[in-house]
Formats: sequence, structure tokens, C-alpha cells
Amino acid sequence: MKNISKKLALPLALVLLVASCSAQQSGDQINDGSSRESLTQKVSVNLSQEKQNVEALLTNYSSLINAKDLAAMEAFVLLDGTDFTIFEGKGNNIGWTDYRDNHLAPEFANQDLVFTKYEFKDYRTNVSGDLASATFSIDMAYNYKGKNSSMTRNGTAILKNINGVWKIAHLHTS
Repeated sequence: MKNISKKLALPLALVLLVASCSAQQSGDQINDGSSRESLTQKVSVNLSQEKQNVEALLTNYSSLINAKDLAAMEAFVLLDGTDFTIFEGKGNNIGWTDYRDNHLAPEFANQDLVFTKYEFKDYRTNVSGDLASATFSIDMAYNYKGKNSSMTRNGTAILKNINGVWKIAHLHTS
């Protein structure tokens, strides 16, 4: 009997400890008075809102490509040094200045190329803390040297939240 008591004492103590912890946390109230359900809803609403914010930023950025508005595009990307990167087709640019000056500016200055549509859409977005990623399709139509063309491509974006504002850190389009 003494051996059985010793063998049961530790497991029984663990069961009681777990049960008392569970009892404290199993109620509908959390220590701050809010319910588990409301806390889950708040997190879900916040994530949903952040996803919408990321998607709105990307949509606005793509509309500025269509408008060839370099100055306005700068508000949507990380500007410092090499913080922004883009891999597009066979090329890559490291840093906003490199992309702006060596890719976008010459492309936008080309009178033979006129975008009639450049739209990011069909987002699949993930947000985790101050980082977000999105994949999307790119619906584009343009006129090049008098010939109308259209195509759908794919894109990936990585964004960083800086002081409550989402900024594009990386784009990959193909």
C-alpha cells in the first residue's frame, strides 16, 4: 500500500496542478476581463484590416505605374540604400534609386510605350507582425510602337510596417 501511494503521489500532484491551471484559464474571461472570443475576434479583425491595408497599398502602387508617376511611387517603398529590391524578368535592381533611375525613368520616358492598364489583383496576402507578403496577378495592357498588346503576369511582394505604415521592401514580377 505504501508503494502504491508513492507511485500515485507524483502523477496525482501533476493532475491536480494541471487541473487548477486549467480551471483558472478555462472560463470565458481572461485576466483583463475580456473574453477569449472577443480577443480572437479583435486579432482576426486587426489581421483582416492589415491585409486590406497591404492590398490597398499594392493596388495604389500599381495604379501609379500606369500613371508613370515616379514621385508618388516613392511614398510606397523603402527608400534607404538597398532596403528596396526588385527582380523583374531577367533583371534586378537593388535600391529604389537604382530601380527608379535605371529602369523606371527610362521606361516611362519611352514615347513608344504607353500603358493603358497596369493592375495588381487577385491577392493572396499574409500578415505576421510587421511583415507581410502577397502574391498577385498583374493585368497589363499597353501600346508599343503602335501595336496593342495585353498579358497577365505574376508578382510577389514583401512589405514591412514602419511606424504603422506599410512599405514595399521587395517585388518580384515574372
